[in-house]
Amino acid sequence: MVKVQAIGLSEIMGSLPEIEAFNPKSSPKNKVDQLFLCALGFEPRCLTIPSLLRRSDYRTGSCVFATYRTNVSENESNLPELQSLLEYVSGKNILTPLEIDSIEFSNQLREILKGLSQRTDELPSVTVDISVFANRLIMRSFKVLIESDVNLRVLYSEANIYHPTKEEYQKEPSKWKDEDALGLERGVNDVTISIDHPGQHLDVLPNCIVVFPCYKAERSKAIIAKVDPSLLTSPKDKVLWVLGKPHKPEDSWREDAMREINNIGEDQQQHSISTFAYKDSIKVLDRIHSEKWDKCNITLAPNGSKMQALGAALFYYLHPDVRVMFATPKEYNAMQYTEGCKNTWVIDFGSTRELRDLLDSVGQITIQK
Repeated sequence: MVKVQAIGLSEIMGSLPEIEAFNPKSSPKNKVDQLFLCALGFEPRCLTIPSLLRRSDYRTGSCVFATYRTNVSENESNLPELQSLLEYVSGKNILTPLEIDSIEFSNQLREILKGLSQRTDELPSVTVDISVFANRLIMRSFKVLIESDVNLRVLYSEANIYHPTKEEYQKEPSKWKDEDALGLERGVNDVTISIDHPGQHLDVLPNCIVVFPCYKAERSKAIIAKVDPSLLTSPKDKVLWVLGKPHKPEDSWREDAMREINNIGEDQQQHSISTFAYKDSIKVLDRIHSEKWDKCNITLAPNGSKMQALGAALFYYLHPDVRVMFATPKEYNAMQYTEGCKNTWVIDFGSTRELRDLLDSVGQITIQK
């Protein structure tokens, strides 16, 4: 008897790479990347991975780093050391920095990757350090990276301390809840539809917003208000919250704090997923999409963890009908954001051609006898 069935997302998840502890000394000797991509930020973590790579005698043909329009002076305090590290591993071949909020960012990155392909018969190897990537930088850069032909490796340095700590939050909860207080960030500079993730929305359908919240409610509220102000007071089943569950048991209190800060009641639709397992984001977003795509125009607000944003980027490749919106803070609290580095991690995606083939197989019809 012939059995016809479609390949489901669950059938390919095991083929996506796992996140693993990163040991630069265990990398293949004589392996040379064609590009190392990172970001200039105010967190000391922006130097952690480049320092590890420099000490392990890593080499790359070129480097490029992204810059931000917020907290410029605090970010530039790390510039001299970052440039020195990148000069060492690339033989002083540092390309012109890419400004993340520029309209031209994606085209500039695409041209850099295209130039790499022209210089080698093999797939060029690219390593990306997302340690201080804002989520909009993850979404924009991985849209280009996934669509390009490269061997892709992602590195990440996990902070030793994330603010607020439990003691800080319990001592002064208003600091993290009130809009006028600084907390981790303050204000909303602008709310925009991602130029790279415009979605395919129909006017006749109502709006549905999937929100990964952060530790200040302003950005989530600003996006909801931009899409449909009525959903701020009457969300019903049209606002879905995806809350982060920390992967360290001692940080489990942060999930409830996130609910309190964003005023997410038990009656509101919500999902709880790991802040660390990027595959969980893909699975939950895909499930939401299957339930809502023919009833609503779906907008995604990826304000959660970096690994959740990485999952969202892969989800978008599967479902480009979804619209992505960003809300950029006016300023970050550079003095009280993160401290140190606990662990370093790697996700080796390998060939993006094979990654696309894997993702493209979802929904394909197979015939089994």
